[in-house]
Amino acid sequence: MVYNSDASEVDTTAAEAFEKFLVPTIFGPWSKAMVNHADAKAGDRLLDIGCGSGAAARYAKTIVGKFGSVSAIDLNEGMITFAQMLDKKNEIDWQKGDVTDMPYKDQSFNIVAGNQLLQFLPDKDKGLSEMKRVLKKGGKLALTIYCSPNKNPAHEAIAKALKNNGVDSNAVTHPFSFGDPILIGDLIQKAGFRDISIVRKQMDSYFNSAEHFIESLAAGGPSSRHALEQLDSTGLRKLKAEVTKSLTEFVDPNKGLRVITTANVALATA
Repeated sequence: MVYNSDASEVDTTAAEAFEKFLVPTIFGPWSKAMVNHADAKAGDRLLDIGCGSGAAARYAKTIVGKFGSVSAIDLNEGMITFAQMLDKKNEIDWQKGDVTDMPYKDQSFNIVAGNQLLQFLPDKDKGLSEMKRVLKKGGKLALTIYCSPNKNPAHEAIAKALKNNGVDSNAVTHPFSFGDPILIGDLIQKAGFRDISIVRKQMDSYFNSAEHFIESLAAGGPSSRHALEQLDSTGLRKLKAEVTKSLTEFVDPNKGLRVITTANVALATA
C-alpha cells in the first residue's frame, strides 16, 4: 500500500529544510554510498528504513529500474509526506511506520538499507530482528552508523560550544553515540545475520563557512536544530564565533569549511 496523507494537514517544514540544506551536502552522498555498498542492481527489491526525505530510496530507484522495486519507511510523518511529494512519478512505496514493527510480509526484499538509523532505535535487537524477517534468505543488510564525535570534528566543535554556553549538547552528540564497530557487529550477528563486515568510511562535505554550517544544522538538522534553538541571538553569535575559531584548520580558501563525517558501514547477509 502506498502511503497517503493530506499534505496540507502535515507540517513538512523540517523535512523541506533537511532536504535543502543537508541532503545535498551530507545525507545524499552517504545514502548513495550505502546503496552502492549493498551492490544494488537492476531488478532488486530494496527497502529504505528510516528513509527521512527519501534520498536513498530515490537513488535506489534509478538503479533497480522498472523491473525492481523500492519501498521506504519512516516514523516521522512530515518526512514521509515530503518524500512522497518529491516522488513525482509515484515510483516508490512510502510507509509511515516503526522499523521495529514493519508492515511488510516475511522475505519481501533482497536489500534492506538504513542510513544513520540504528543508533536512534531504542530497541536495536528488535529492529535488527525485523530487518532480518523482511529480508529474503541470502539478502543483504546495509547500514551506516556515525563513528564517535572525535571522528566528526565539525559536529564535535558545535557540541563543545553548546556545552560551553550552558546548553545540553546531547542532541548533537547522540547521532555519534554508537560508533563501536565491534558492538555493531555483535548486535548484527546476534540477530542471526552472517558474513558481517564493518568498514570505516570518511566523507568530506563543504559549506561556505562555519557559520553557514551552523545555520544549516539550525534549519535542517533533525537532532541539532532543537539544541541550537535554545540559544538567544547573542548566544548564537557567541557560539558561531567559538566554532569558527576552533575549525580554522578545516577552512579551504577556495572551497570553504571542510566538514568531515566518518561512519561505520555495515554489510551482512540474511
